[in-house]
Amino acid sequence: MPEQPPMHDRGFATFTHSAGDVIRYRTVGCGPQTLLFLHGFAASMHTWYDLLPFFPPERFTLYLLDLKGHGGSSRPFSGDYSPLHNAELVRAFIRSAPLKKITLVGHSLGGGVALLAALSSPDVERLILIGAPAYPQQIPHFMVRLSWPVIGPLAMTLLPSQMIARLGLQAAFYRHERITRQLMARYAACYTGFKSACALARTVRHIVPANFTELIARYREITMPVLLLWGEHDRVVPLWQGERLQRELPDARLDVIPDCGHNPHEERPEATFACIAAFFDSTDVDKVQERDR
Repeated sequence: MPEQPPMHDRGFATFTHSAGDVIRYRTVGCGPQTLLFLHGFAASMHTWYDLLPFFPPERFTLYLLDLKGHGGSSRPFSGDYSPLHNAELVRAFIRSAPLKKITLVGHSLGGGVALLAALSSPDVERLILIGAPAYPQQIPHFMVRLSWPVIGPLAMTLLPSQMIARLGLQAAFYRHERITRQLMARYAACYTGFKSACALARTVRHIVPANFTELIARYREITMPVLLLWGEHDRVVPLWQGERLQRELPDARLDVIPDCGHNPHEERPEATFACIAAFFDSTDVDKVQERDR
């Protein structure tokens, strides 16, 4: 059974940057606070569905994007799938919408893309990074195997998508009893078909920017308020990444969610929203000024 659409859903739309870069997005809510969500590797906008009900629709407008090669966005057999290119697509979407004074939210790969997009997007006023890889680390073995030309995508296509989804969720979640059938179906759809497998393989091959060292040196340019959200037991992107980001970003706070792995927005959505709500309250200029009077 397909998942129910989010409450106060305003429907799907597409943004065309070029013939090979057509990005699907969904809009939820109609409030004055605008958030733009970017999912992780081998996921889609569906990864946020457990978190959405906590956002009052009269206060927030939420934009959910499918990154290139994921969900309902384009999957060309050639072209650029790098985080830098995805960041440019995000910036182009922000300009085209147009969106102003937004909070950019990214999980895992989407967090890395959000970090790069924030380096040169004046309309981003807050940044929320959830288990985001900001520094070099070991790439998981299954991603390395998937990146092998032809063999990797073919092997993934031949394996049952439910099995791949289950193994992926077991790596991401701290408590496996929280993995529901709905979550399994959500992620199995991301692994279905040879075209999807090829797009994921190209994403892995392009995942490490060639100028990574130069980009890391620019993180200090991000002076906006940043919330770093990490699961205490994240085995995919270790907590040291968040701790280092907190030291190197000028205005960052790190919230560690206990009893949780790499996907806090799915494994512990209520605790995740509590951290986001507190971050908004602490960075809302009017509320801070009223509290300090």
